[in-house]
Amino acid sequence: MAPPTTAERFDQLHAAHRDAIAGYLRRLTRNEALAEDLTQEAFLRAGRGLAGFRGESSPSTWIYHIATNVYLDHHRRRAARGRKAEAGALPLEDLPDSLIPSTPAPLLPDRLFEQSEMGSCVREFVDSLPPESRAMIVLHDLQGLTNAEIARVFDCSLENVKIRVHRARQKLKALLSEHCDFDRDGDDVLRCDRKQPPGD
Repeated sequence: MAPPTTAERFDQLHAAHRDAIAGYLRRLTRNEALAEDLTQEAFLRAGRGLAGFRGESSPSTWIYHIATNVYLDHHRRRAARGRKAEAGALPLEDLPDSLIPSTPAPLLPDRLFEQSEMGSCVREFVDSLPPESRAMIVLHDLQGLTNAEIARVFDCSLENVKIRVHRARQKLKALLSEHCDFDRDGDDVLRCDRKQPPGD
């Protein structure tokens, strides 16, 4: 049997991974139209590069790598045009470690993203992360990639990913701790009540 052609390999890649990549980019951008544009761009790049793909990583990791680069390139283009890459973004990489509470911050189980009210609050603070940190959080906590897979997506060491994911999650927890009070409602669902700014 003849090996599949490049066009057939692309059709297989597209069929297997398009929905996951579109969902990933929707979670990153929170914009349906933009996510669709970036998804198309990711698969265009994949189509152009497929002949040179030798399987050093899985097809899934490879297409996540391309989609992440498309997303980051989008932000770089916005910055180059003189617009803020993230309206109101907090430069979390530059926040001092003193902002991380000395006592443990509230746990951040993955289900927080799935609960409508709680998920909305968490996503608001995820959206405030710089693009790379946001992508790592989404890949790790929403897309379910392992640290090893994320290392291949970002083309960096496993140890580097562990540090960066941990740091992003800790600072996300610190923001939640600073801005939210957590309790459970009558149905035992975790809720976030936003703290009032000082002086209000």
